[in-house]
Amino acid sequence: MSSNYEMFGAEEGWEHPNVGDLVEVASKSSLKTEVGVVVEPNEYIKNDHLWAQVLLNNGKMKVLPKRELTVIQRGEG
Repeated sequence: MSSNYEMFGAEEGWEHPNVGDLVEVASKSSLKTEVGVVVEPNEYIKNDHLWAQVLLNNGKMKVLPKRELTVIQRGEG
């Protein structure tokens, strides 16, 4: 049985992001990073456990692979 991070194609030590978590998204095209909150997924990805919908601090909504998200702070649940 593979561990949580291997199932998502992430590196060891990676934490699975959940709805309400504050996350950091590293840009592959530049050195800048973006910060956002994981929100309830839209109907197109709600059954796909590898993707997350993130509301970024600039107001944009993005759908990203969960393995590319770094949890900064857990949401209050």
